[in-house]
Amino acid sequence: MKTIQIDNVEFENFISSQYGDDKTTLVSDFIKFVKTELIVNDIKKGFDEVELYKKGKLELQDASDMLKELRSAC
Repeated sequence: MKTIQIDNVEFENFISSQYGDDKTTLVSDFIKFVKTELIVNDIKKGFDEVELYKKGKLELQDASDMLKELRSAC
């Protein structure tokens, strides 16, 4: 479990005006944000890997292995 300390008046005021005492929605929105960032990072990693492949610095993974890996993540 992590605790986040916010030491920024502007952010604190926004959170207070947006959420008030509704910590459930605040946490839910934060989780959505983190999940979105994880997806963005995975997409960026994919684009970086394409560039490495184009430069001959990376071999492609077998498609069936990649599908197995994706299925196991669900």
